[in-house]
Amino acid sequence: MHFIMAIENDPIAASELETIFQGLRQRVVITKFTQTVKEYVMSSNPDIILMGLTFRDKKELEFVLELRRDVITQSIPILALLPKEDETFKNNQKALGFTDFMVKPLPKQPLLDKIQSLIEEYKFSESSKTRDNVSFVVVDRGHGKVLFQCRANLKRYVFPEFKKIFTPNFLKSLVGEYICFDIRAVPDVGKEEVEVFERIVKIFIGADKISIVAGRHMGAFIEHANDEEKIIVFMAPNEFENYAKMEEQKKEDLRKKSKKESKQSGSEPAAVTEASSESTPVESANTNEEASSTIAEPEEIKDEDSSSEKNEEEAV
Repeated sequence: MHFIMAIENDPIAASELETIFQGLRQRVVITKFTQTVKEYVMSSNPDIILMGLTFRDKKELEFVLELRRDVITQSIPILALLPKEDETFKNNQKALGFTDFMVKPLPKQPLLDKIQSLIEEYKFSESSKTRDNVSFVVVDRGHGKVLFQCRANLKRYVFPEFKKIFTPNFLKSLVGEYICFDIRAVPDVGKEEVEVFERIVKIFIGADKISIVAGRHMGAFIEHANDEEKIIVFMAPNEFENYAKMEEQKKEDLRKKSKKESKQSGSEPAAVTEASSESTPVESANTNEEASSTIAEPEEIKDEDSSSEKNEEEAV
C-alpha cells in the first residue's frame, strides 16, 4: 500500500481528487497548503506528493524547494497539478523541484497511471541506492549538534554501519553536543529496532538525552520504548531544532545567573571550558585523554578544579 499525499487549496479540485481515489487500496491524504501540512510532509515521508499550484502564492514553490534540500524528502516524486497550460513552468519544472506535471481537469485513469509510474521509478531508484551506496548513514555535524540520517533498513544496513562509525575517539569528540537520529526514511521500525536504539543511546556517555526524529515511526517508540529518560522522540526536524535552542537558552540563563551570583559574592566565576561546535573530530581526538577524565564528573567538581588550577597559577 502506497502513501499518496495531495495538497490542493481549490475545493472543487480537491473534491475531484476524492472521487478519483475513492475505493482504491491506497493510503491517501488530501489537504490544503498550510504550515502544519509542511511539517506533516517532512515527518510522514509519503511515496508521492500531488501539489496543486495557483501561481499566486510563491510559498508553494518555496515549499517544494525546501523539500528538495532535505536529505530525507529530496527524492520523493512531486507531481504538479496546474490550473492551465504554462510553457514557462514546463521549461523550468525540474529546476523548480517538480518531477512531472498534469493540467486540470484531471482525467482519472491517466492520473492513476502517472502516479503508479512515478512511484515505481522512485522505489526502484531508492532500492538501487541501497544496493550500491557504501554509506547508509549520513552524518551532519555543526553548531553543537550531530545528526545521523538513517537511509535504509535498520537491522540489515544501518546498525552494522553504526559499529564502524562509533569508535571510542569519535564518541569522546561528541561530548557536550546534541545527538539526534533521523529515521524518517527507514522503511520499517518495530519492537526489535526500538530495543537496539535503547542499547545504542547508552554508548553516548555524558549525554542527557538522545533525540530521534521518527516521523511516521513515532508510534513504535511510544509503544515499545522503555528508557524514556534517555530518549526524546520528535515527529519532524524543526521540533528537534526548537528543542536544542531551548536547551541552549536554559544553559545561557544558568551561566548568567552563576556569573551574577559570583560578582555579588565578590569572587570571580570559575572558567568553564566547552567543546566548540565547530571543532573537527581530529581536534577532538587529540584531547581524548582530557575528555575521558571529565566525562563522568559533575559540573560542581569541574568548576572547583578550574578554580584551584587558577589559584595555583597565581601563586606561582
